[in-house]
Amino acid sequence: MRRSLGRIVLGIVICGAVVWGEAFRWSVVESPRELYVNQSAVIRYECAFENSAGDYTIVFKPSSTEIYDAEVLTQTDRVINGKRIQTFDILITPKREGSVTITLDALIRHTTFASIENATIGRDNVKKYDFNDEKAILPTVTINAKANSAALTGKIAFLLSADRRSVRAHEPVHVSLMIQGSGNLDHYTPIDLNISGVKVFAEPPQKNITPSVDGYEGEIRQEFALVAEKSYTIPPLSLTIFDTGAGKMKTLTAPMIRIEVEEGYEPLNLLDPPDLSDYATLKRYGMYTALVLLGIVLGEGARWVWKYRPRRQSRGFWEQASSVKELTILLALSGEKRYDPIIAELEAGTMSLSEAKKKLSHTTRKVTA
Repeated sequence: MRRSLGRIVLGIVICGAVVWGEAFRWSVVESPRELYVNQSAVIRYECAFENSAGDYTIVFKPSSTEIYDAEVLTQTDRVINGKRIQTFDILITPKREGSVTITLDALIRHTTFASIENATIGRDNVKKYDFNDEKAILPTVTINAKANSAALTGKIAFLLSADRRSVRAHEPVHVSLMIQGSGNLDHYTPIDLNISGVKVFAEPPQKNITPSVDGYEGEIRQEFALVAEKSYTIPPLSLTIFDTGAGKMKTLTAPMIRIEVEEGYEPLNLLDPPDLSDYATLKRYGMYTALVLLGIVLGEGARWVWKYRPRRQSRGFWEQASSVKELTILLALSGEKRYDPIIAELEAGTMSLSEAKKKLSHTTRKVTA
């Protein structure tokens, strides 16, 4: 009986798909059965391969929905007895009361070693890796979400402190408000302080929180500066949370703080007069006076030196003349009438070259002065 080529090819494709599909297996290692709304917990998924699976890559980016939030908390990849096991911890937070069904998917990318070799050696006809992608549907997890109306959920502490209890008028009091613990701290809403007769200067909350199995853990700090003219009271502050440890609603309260405001500073009392009977004080003020006088003397001395500093005389154009004839020509070309008497004496022979230069220098100094 003659075999059909089409059947043979189809059989090879089906066998390859079955082998690839059996190359890995997803499972749920642990998951919560019940959670309160806004309470976070971890679902651990595990993908086990049949071998070291160096040619496989998992792209797992869970998406949040209207019913729950989902994000990757941690990811580990290890090889045990020659088999690769990749584990994902997904942080799940239900948003609504009732039964919450969580169905996630991941992308499995398979790269053949031939494709890696071709791309590595840089063949001209290979410009990128060839991937075979398969969408894997992860096992479904169902969680019973219980009712919870509190904005914050978890194990949380609430603290309020002031740096001082007594100040003068218009002197600021620094108040710190801290939220510490674990839970959905990323949903914290800043608290406003409104106190009659007090100016409140508030900074944005400083969040020092990191993801954890309970959602987020760490602390959130709010800083305030309070300024007033009269005494006042910081009223008790309260924060309603759902305590996951006790499984019930709880109101955290910070006690009131009384701030006593005394009279402000008098301008005449801001600087105390020096005690001139003290020898150390007299010595200090004497040194200050001596330094001032020394500065004045040095300044006047510098002015005198600058005024009587030697000035360099500029050379006249006639200095380059080497003969009576040459000097006569230079003076005539200058066009200055004041040089005419000297020119006449030079032409008459009654004045030598050196005498003419001296007379020219003397005449120039008079004109400049």
